[in-house]
Amino acid sequence: MSARFVETPTVEVTEELVTTLVERGGFTHPLFRPASGSRADVPLPGQAVLLLAGGLVEQSGALDAAVAMLEMRTVRFLDMVRPGDSLVVRLTPGPARPASRGRVVQELGWEIRTGAGTTVAEATVVMLMNESMEGS
Repeated sequence: MSARFVETPTVEVTEELVTTLVERGGFTHPLFRPASGSRADVPLPGQAVLLLAGGLVEQSGALDAAVAMLEMRTVRFLDMVRPGDSLVVRLTPGPARPASRGRVVQELGWEIRTGAGTTVAEATVVMLMNESMEGS
């Protein structure tokens, strides 16, 4: 991956946000639905972390030339996200190759971190773009 990167805006993970994502997502694992009813220390499901990361990437404007996500090649979860954390994504352009109609298939590294700098997840995402991102 390139040394150049874009950092997204941040999102605050609140108890209310965790509750909403767990309820709407239909997550049933006891880890996300404690018997006590308190959500103060309930972790965010990994899929919800990826959902928030995707929204942050969209908000950054870095993918304004994107047509579609083609693939999420790898995802590694390294730490839990809990209420009180904030999330930011460091987006790093990787290799790009020509596609049909003048488009580009662009590989991107996502490093999802807390405001404290802890990396909680890493992903390699492949996008169809109208043009390659600078730095690739």
